[in-house]
Amino acid sequence: MGATETTTRLELDYLAREVLRAFMQGESMPLRTNEIRERVAHLGLSSGELRALLLNMPDKFFQEERRWQPLYRKAHRHIPVIALSERIIRAVGAPVPRAALAVELGAHYRRSFEHYETILPRLAQHSETLFITRDGEVGLREWLFVPDWIEPIPYEWERPDERERAVHDALFYNDLKWDEIERYVELGKGMDWTRHETAVAFMETLGEPVSNRIVGFLGWYFTLDPDPRWVYPYDGVALFEAIQHSGEWVWGSDGQWYPRTVAAQWLELARAQVQKWRHEMPAEETQPLELREDEVEHIVANMLKTEGIARASKLLEELFEVTPKSRTFREDLDTLVNALWSDGRLVWFGFDRFGRDEDVPEYVRTVPSVFEFPDLPDICNEEGDPYDVLIDPEGYPRSLRDEVLDARAQDVLDEETPAYPDRVPDAVRIVLRQPHKDLGTIPLCQIPLGLLPDEPYLQQLTFLDENGQAYEVWLNHETRLIYGLFDKFAALDPISGAIFMLERTDQPDTYHLRYTGEVDPLLAISPSRYERLLNLQAQADAMSTYHLLIELMRDHPRGADFLTLHNELNIIRRTRREQTASILSAYPCFELHRGSPVWHLKEEDIGKPITKKARSYLLG
Repeated sequence: MGATETTTRLELDYLAREVLRAFMQGESMPLRTNEIRERVAHLGLSSGELRALLLNMPDKFFQEERRWQPLYRKAHRHIPVIALSERIIRAVGAPVPRAALAVELGAHYRRSFEHYETILPRLAQHSETLFITRDGEVGLREWLFVPDWIEPIPYEWERPDERERAVHDALFYNDLKWDEIERYVELGKGMDWTRHETAVAFMETLGEPVSNRIVGFLGWYFTLDPDPRWVYPYDGVALFEAIQHSGEWVWGSDGQWYPRTVAAQWLELARAQVQKWRHEMPAEETQPLELREDEVEHIVANMLKTEGIARASKLLEELFEVTPKSRTFREDLDTLVNALWSDGRLVWFGFDRFGRDEDVPEYVRTVPSVFEFPDLPDICNEEGDPYDVLIDPEGYPRSLRDEVLDARAQDVLDEETPAYPDRVPDAVRIVLRQPHKDLGTIPLCQIPLGLLPDEPYLQQLTFLDENGQAYEVWLNHETRLIYGLFDKFAALDPISGAIFMLERTDQPDTYHLRYTGEVDPLLAISPSRYERLLNLQAQADAMSTYHLLIELMRDHPRGADFLTLHNELNIIRRTRREQTASILSAYPCFELHRGSPVWHLKEEDIGKPITKKARSYLLG
């Protein structure tokens, strides 16, 4: 970290704590340096000093697109709530208010902060790693003296030597030794430790820094009841809260209480180190673009009068002569983007794109009706049972359970709940199905979370094809579709199955979408086959899915994979994966040979009812 002899981690941690708390004021979001400075004005840091601190404490902060965030936000989407709470508190190095912690949790898990504000007291009270005070401050249990470790161990409390053994065991499990605490025990004798305020009186008498575990030990030691049932009024959380509320002591990141007067000394020493860091920074980096209110007003007013989406990077060049080659370009761009976003009159469409709400084509706000699932014809067999049954996936053949989860089988309105992969790839393979080819759309079910920007929910991106042609597309996280590739897909020969590669570029809103020239054999459809499917489409209103599958399989005398059948069935009539899989699994006329993914039609079993095994898995 490069700290001098006079500057310790303790002082820098205290300064970083104040900055981290600034991120917890209001909504959880990235902040530019000037925004943070406004929130920590009491520290008296300039923008350059603040930036030097953030850059030199990578274990606390990280930077993305010239905006800053606490490092604790860089956690896996599925990290347990308790683990993330502990991560946040440990980063701050001090108790965190329940409301602020709830906001951070709500933003991470994409749920309302009210939910976490409600459940946090219960979670903390039953947690092995957290505690919560009566007024809602959440801290780490490791800061307290915890005698719980020795509860299961029997002691003969009436015997002095047994009581002494219990005390030494409790000290051991809390990383303390009798030699360390003996002088504190002498000082604490005669005080009424049944009252939590005694901890404050003890601290005033001591007048020097002390570990909170030692204070907790005294509260436990002097209230330890010799009753064999071991009943005592010790409350480590209440002792911690009493000292904190006294206002005379400040909590250190090393787990000790310090006189309040040292806070000013900590800040002075930490600022001295920060100033040294600042002098080591390039001069250009300490002079970011500063926007006046009248400049922002002028820019926004002009954009509101202009049709179409505007790029902040273009405005930088036009209005401030800041080009991508400028050394401060990224930070200046961030400054302008934040100013436009904060104004509130323009809509943010991702990265540096802004415009009016009316600049968004209406068709990108909805799911095209062709993707909706029609009601199935009410067609029954001679016994009055419907042909189109649904069974529990447990009733599918094992290989089919995997195939229904294949991204090529999924589609908009019929997909698995998206989840972040363990590692977000830089490129992904996309196989184009009907009717996406005709509509110029791509379903997000084929693109793992994290490859495309998560926010905002509606944004514009640039896709570059294999010829360098740019397409301005719309990404809608709510409809789970990408729109705007009609011209690109219209030029394709394959009706279905065309394979593309979607790859990141060094620009966060620009991607390569390259057609490989290959076709997925399981989803390929020839023109003659497509005509046959359209003929069946004209008859579909009078046919069950069961009978449609029979007709499809008669055209595949050597059998067909689930993906092939499901793709063809969806051209005839929009059908869910579970419906196709259920019918194939339930009827004896559809056969899957052992070790093969190919389904075959058994003409002699057409018309037979569903199997006994499938009947046990019937749904509805």
